[in-house]
Amino acid sequence: MDKKTDRLIHLIKKAQEQYSEEHLVLAVPGFISKKFIAYCAMKEDLELILQYISEIRNNPASVIKSALSYSLIALYGKCFTDASKSNFPKLEPTDLFKEGDDLYATHNYLMELRHQFIAHRGETENEIGMSYMLVPKKDSLDKTQVRFSQLKMAGFSKEDLDKFDALMSFLIEKLLDKIQKSGQKVHDGMMNLFTPEQLTLMLMNSAK
Repeated sequence: MDKKTDRLIHLIKKAQEQYSEEHLVLAVPGFISKKFIAYCAMKEDLELILQYISEIRNNPASVIKSALSYSLIALYGKCFTDASKSNFPKLEPTDLFKEGDDLYATHNYLMELRHQFIAHRGETENEIGMSYMLVPKKDSLDKTQVRFSQLKMAGFSKEDLDKFDALMSFLIEKLLDKIQKSGQKVHDGMMNLFTPEQLTLMLMNSAK
C-alpha cells in the first residue's frame, strides 16, 4: 500500500470515529471538493504560521528560530503559488490587497523572501556569501587555499512578527468566507448531481 492510500484510509477512519455514530458520512468526489479542500488547507497553514510566530517570540535556540522562520516563509508562499498540473486554487494578491496598503507591503516582503531566499538562490540581502583566497606569506604558492564565508537571515524582528501576525489574521478571515462559499457549493453539488441511490454508494460509515 502506498503512503497516499494509507493516509487516506487514516482520514476515513478519523471521520468515522468522529461522526458515524450520529451522522451518515458521505465521500465527496474530488472534482466537487477541490476548492473547499484547498481553502481549508490554506487556513490550517496560516494558523500553523501563527504558532510559528508565537514560538519565535519566545526566542528559541538559533537553529530552532531559523527553522521556524524558513518554514513560515515557505508555508506562506505555498498559499500564493500552485503546482503546474495540480489545478488547485491559490490566493490572488489583487483580490485581497490594495496597492500601497501595509498588508500588501508585508505580503510582498514575504513573497520576495520565498522567491529569492527559500525556493531559489537569488541575489538577496538575506543571504550574502563571499569567497576569498589565502596565500601564505612565507610558504610556497602551492599551499594557497580558497575559502567561503556567509551571513544568512536566521529570524525576524519583533516589528516584522507583529506585521506577519496581522497579515495572517487578515487572510484567515478572508479564507473563512471562501470556505463558507465553497462549502455551500459542495453541498449543493452533492444534492443536485446525485440521486439518493448514488449518494448511498458514497457512504463511508462502514468502509474498511
